[in-house]
Amino acid sequence: MKKAIITGIRRIGYNIALELLKEGWLVGLVYLGSERIHRELSKAYPGKVWGFRANLSRAEECTRAVEELLKNMEGVDAFVHLASPYEPTPIHELKEELIDYHFKPIAQAFILIAKELYPVMLKNEGIVKGRMVAFGDWATNTTPYRNYAAYFIAKGALHTAVKVLAKEFAPHVIVNGIALGPTVKPEGFSSEKWQEYINKTPLKRPVSLEDVIKVTKLLLDVESITGELINLDSGRHISGECS
Repeated sequence: MKKAIITGIRRIGYNIALELLKEGWLVGLVYLGSERIHRELSKAYPGKVWGFRANLSRAEECTRAVEELLKNMEGVDAFVHLASPYEPTPIHELKEELIDYHFKPIAQAFILIAKELYPVMLKNEGIVKGRMVAFGDWATNTTPYRNYAAYFIAKGALHTAVKVLAKEFAPHVIVNGIALGPTVKPEGFSSEKWQEYINKTPLKRPVSLEDVIKVTKLLLDVESITGELINLDSGRHISGECS
């Protein structure tokens, strides 16, 4: 029975967790304010879901989350990292706490948790002993938006971490990323602003949750892709328009 640890379980993370549970996985959830989702999934899949509340901005809580989940899960095959604040940070307002607010849960937490899980994965059987997937942002390496400096700096570090860890953990643990485009309307976006954003994609439609799940499952199954950041963005990265 395969086992996955997922960080960030609101919206997209919830749907990925639900799909894995439907397929018989055991799932460990790391969250800060999503106790309701943890309870809901635990009730629907008793004995197959464990959760741990952690502030991923704190290194010691990243370590503790892994330790506590592994007490019950007794191993792990996959790590999916979605935890990600998304707040505007105009450059003239940028301060240390705003950088930390984004960088630590987005990039630092991925690195620290991956480091903890790597030796655990090496105990698994097979040529590929574990797989990790980090969720980035399509715009990070092309056209980062104005007024979101801290967010995109953190996502840039996450993208680099995917490539670095893919080399460090090879040949037995695969590490990839998904550079996600418009999927679920962000909180605070008006319908008009969201549609304007969608219209900038060549495909003129948001990325479906079904496609997010399909690509995630692909990366949790393949044996010959590592260090890759897949643009899952309805073609937004080739549209050539900045925001």
